[in-house]
Amino acid sequence: MKIGLDYWNVCSHHPGYFRELAVRALAAGDEVHVISAVGRNRTGTVAAEITGLGIPVTAVHEVLFRHPRQSPALKTAKALELGVDVFYDDRDDVCREMTATGRILAMRVTRAGRRGDTEAERR
Repeated sequence: MKIGLDYWNVCSHHPGYFRELAVRALAAGDEVHVISAVGRNRTGTVAAEITGLGIPVTAVHEVLFRHPRQSPALKTAKALELGVDVFYDDRDDVCREMTATGRILAMRVTRAGRRGDTEAERR
C-alpha cells in the first residue's frame, strides 16, 4: 500500500499520530509519501520540517502552486503518478478531487477553526 500525507494542518498539527502511522506502515513494507503544495516562498522547506517532526517517510514531494486553488489538481496528479492508495489532507477540495479519480481514497483531517480551504494554506 502507498500512503500519502499532506504536511500543513495534517502532519504539522498531528505529528504523533502520523509518526505512529508511518512507523507501522513502513514496518509492514508499505510506502509513505508526503505530498505538499507550496508557494514559491516555501519551496524546499517541507522535507526538513518532516524530519524535524520525526516522521519517517519514503519521500517528500513538493508541488509548486501560483495560487492555493491549484492544490487539488497538483496534489492529485502527483498522487496518481506515485500510485498512492490513500491520502490524508485537511482540504475538502483536495479530498473530493482525489476520491473522484476512483483510484485514491482520500481521508479528511478536520482542522481547527473555520478557515476555508484556500485560506488554510500556508503560503
